[in-house]
Amino acid sequence: MIFISNRKNTKLTACRISALLHLMALVLLILLRSCHEDDSPAPEQSHLKVTVKSDGDQYDELHLEIQQLWTRTSSGGGKIEANKRVNILGIQKDSIIAGGPVPHGTLQEVMLKVAPTGNEIVIDGFPYALETSRGQVIAVNIADERLLLPNENHTLVLHINLSDFIQKAAEGKFLINPSLTAVVD
Repeated sequence: MIFISNRKNTKLTACRISALLHLMALVLLILLRSCHEDDSPAPEQSHLKVTVKSDGDQYDELHLEIQQLWTRTSSGGGKIEANKRVNILGIQKDSIIAGGPVPHGTLQEVMLKVAPTGNEIVIDGFPYALETSRGQVIAVNIADERLLLPNENHTLVLHINLSDFIQKAAEGKFLINPSLTAVVD
C-alpha cells in the first residue's frame, strides 16, 4: 500500500478536522444550555392535602393502593404523588393520605388513581380483592366549587360511604365504585 501525502491534502484534512471540532463544540454548548434551569418564577400554586372520612362498618378493613391524585383547576392541571397503601378504615381523623402543590384557581376536577392490584377488603378476617370497573381511576365529585388560593393550604376531604363505594358483583367479586364525593375545607 502506497501512502501519498502532499501539503494540499494535509491542509484540507486539517480544515475538515477543525470544522468538525467547531461543530462538536457548538452542539455541546447547545446541549449544556438546554440543561440550564429556567430562571423564570414558578407559577403560584396552592398546597392541597387529602384526608378521608368513611361511613359504615360492614368491613373489618379497606386497603387502597393510592398512586396519584390528579387535579384540574381554572389555571391548569396538577398531580400529587401518593404511592402508599392505606387502610381507609384505620385512618385517624385528620390523617393526611397525600399532599402537595397544585395550580391555584377554581377546583374543577379531581381523579384518584389506584394501583391495579393490592386493593382489598377484609370481611370476618378474610381478604377479598377489589377490582375497579373503569381501570385504575376513581372520579372525585366536588360538592361545591372552591377557589384554591395561591400560596394557601387547603384540605380535600374524601367522603367514602362504604355501602356505595364497595359493590358485590357476580362470582363473589367485589368492585370499587369509580366515583367518590369530596369537600374542600
